[in-house]
Amino acid sequence: MRVRVTMVLLALAAVTACNDAGTGPLASPTSLQVMLSTPQSDDGAVVITLRGPDVSDLQPATPAYLAYTRSAGTQEARIIVLGNLTAGPLVTLTIGPGHKLSDYLATIEQVATRADALRGDISGYRLTVTPRP
Repeated sequence: MRVRVTMVLLALAAVTACNDAGTGPLASPTSLQVMLSTPQSDDGAVVITLRGPDVSDLQPATPAYLAYTRSAGTQEARIIVLGNLTAGPLVTLTIGPGHKLSDYLATIEQVATRADALRGDISGYRLTVTPRP
């Protein structure tokens, strides 16, 4: 009898210790960042278009960058980022609850060097939208 009670208590302890926190859906991010991949080391300006629901509250990702934005409604914003640009985060934004990361898309329109010369070929550049850490 004592063995049976011990086994039941161990089983209850095991069940109680288990949770399914890792098996449920991931929480929607509330803050995103637009990441730049660049093949160059002397980028000084980039013009990007960001599309997605409630695109607002855009900020430069670092104080070393200046960001100018123009909204084209609540679903699109054009952003100019200036500075000694490097690969990594360009801008951040806050999004409302219920929106998914896959709802957002960033595209590069133009890139200029630090000497203010437009790049003729921007095929090696890439933007990705990721959750902000």
